[in-house]
Amino acid sequence: MNLSNAVILLLSLALGESFSPQRTTSSHVRKNIATEVASSSSSSSVDSNVASAKTKKTNTIPWTMNTETYGEYNNEVQHVDWGFAYSSTPPNAVDSYIIDDVEGEIPSDLSGVTFYKTGPGNFQRNGRQFEHVLDGDGFVIAIQFQEDGKAKYTGRFVETEFFIEEQTEDKIKYRNVFGTQRDGGVLTNAFDLTLKNVANTNVLQWGERLYVFWEAGRPYEMNPDTLETLRSVTEDGPLKGLGGIDCKVRGITIDEGGPIDNIVNTGKSFTAHPHVEDDDTLIGFKIETNAQTKFLTLEFTEYDSKWNEKKSTKFSVKDSLPPHDFSVSKSYYTFFDNPYGEMDNLRYLIGLKAPTQIMQLALRQPTKVHVVPRSEGQDPVTVELDHSYFCIHLNGLSEEKDGKLYLYSTGWDLTDERFFPQSQESAPFLGAWGGPYPDFTRGKVPPSLLYETVIDVEKGTVVSHEEVRPGIVIEFPTQEEDKPNMMYLAIAAEEYTSLPSTGLCRINTETREMETWWADNKQFTHEVIPVKKQNGQPGSWLLTPLYDAGKRRTTIAILDSEDFEKGPVCRLNLKHHVTYGLHGSFARQSPPVVNDSLPPL
Repeated sequence: MNLSNAVILLLSLALGESFSPQRTTSSHVRKNIATEVASSSSSSSVDSNVASAKTKKTNTIPWTMNTETYGEYNNEVQHVDWGFAYSSTPPNAVDSYIIDDVEGEIPSDLSGVTFYKTGPGNFQRNGRQFEHVLDGDGFVIAIQFQEDGKAKYTGRFVETEFFIEEQTEDKIKYRNVFGTQRDGGVLTNAFDLTLKNVANTNVLQWGERLYVFWEAGRPYEMNPDTLETLRSVTEDGPLKGLGGIDCKVRGITIDEGGPIDNIVNTGKSFTAHPHVEDDDTLIGFKIETNAQTKFLTLEFTEYDSKWNEKKSTKFSVKDSLPPHDFSVSKSYYTFFDNPYGEMDNLRYLIGLKAPTQIMQLALRQPTKVHVVPRSEGQDPVTVELDHSYFCIHLNGLSEEKDGKLYLYSTGWDLTDERFFPQSQESAPFLGAWGGPYPDFTRGKVPPSLLYETVIDVEKGTVVSHEEVRPGIVIEFPTQEEDKPNMMYLAIAAEEYTSLPSTGLCRINTETREMETWWADNKQFTHEVIPVKKQNGQPGSWLLTPLYDAGKRRTTIAILDSEDFEKGPVCRLNLKHHVTYGLHGSFARQSPPVVNDSLPPL
């Protein structure tokens, strides 16, 4: 999604014309995009199911949001309450120490587990605030659960070459995807193709190697114990096939890795959302848009536990933009093709706007879903919803039942008149997603809702696309390892009220039963990472950060899936806060230092 705007710029330069997604499918995709409307009996059954689903705990926030001071600044130029969660990570967070402020007892079978979390951590240079929180420099934390029953915190910035240069000079030296421009105004930004790799979206240890991902660029490798950023010298693992390690423009190719790409220093990028299917299968995709043909190509690649490529499948679609996330089932890779409208490429080209600032959401274009077979001999299928929908995240592992594919995604309803006026053909992509934090107080940020999309792949039709729990505002879906139907999310509110997340919920996607737990006042919740219990115990330990604006700190909470509504059985209170993050993961038995030959950046 982010990198696609660099595509716009190069297309404009190379082809001398504006670029607007026309939603044209690839020639090899079966063009059956009829939407099968579920029968009235099926709809009645679903409605009945929703009505009978049991909510074990009230879904009402047990405290009142402080709307009078919410979003204002205090004397220390930090945002109060919600805004505080997006203040830059303090210097003392770049550290490593044993966490001594522990409430409750750390579960013994977490010994050998490391919990990783990443997100933007710095939002200014030389007193100048970044224009958007997603332009923030990537910061990674590791919580290592040790054999002695203690937990060790480590936190470091991802020291990319961009970060080091800007940190050294305390100056914004690169253009950013979401709004932050180089110091110096239009003259320094015009015709600049290089976008800073902020390395802030996801972190994953796989094959005894730790990588940080950002979909508009290449992954960066870190030492899994010390979080030292390592300088990659070989194109292996997720870097294989992306082009030169030092490519400045990614996601674009002109001659598919040929001499022209080498001369102009362009290459592919790698998704920020790789998904682990089992102990020996990780799946991601490489991204490139050909500036001449306008075809977007995603190369879905499966890796074994040592980052060796097991297989790859290419899928191409014309005049489209890369997805932020995708889902994997037994037979398919699936992603939503979000509807975008006209883009003002000139304002980007001459340095007036950043890439996402020129993006428009098409409010009257139905959203497409691409279903790509994992095996040879079967054609991809493209289906179409009956309205505009913007998918943000998908369940990593989806199910196939009774000949149908079941997808669960979080996203925006683009027919919601409150945020997307239906009298208009399009609306700005960013909306209120500018400034130092997402501004919920002025009613500009759309609510994120959980949807179930059922596709009959054989017929090439959409059976249904509907909310799992109508009106419940939630984000960051994750699943239990052995129970993919048990989904965990951060919950904000009910009745379609757009607010920051202040609770956690668990939803059984088969029964639609929901359980909730609400945090204390001034605490904000985030993504839950389930860790399967050991020694034959049922369930999972649930690891998640709590951003505490009241106590000015971040807490790592541990919940028990078998007693979810009880809340945390243990809280690890850090000495400081870390910024409201994006995504995380866990690994067992943090390995010894790897790649000793790789120097730090």
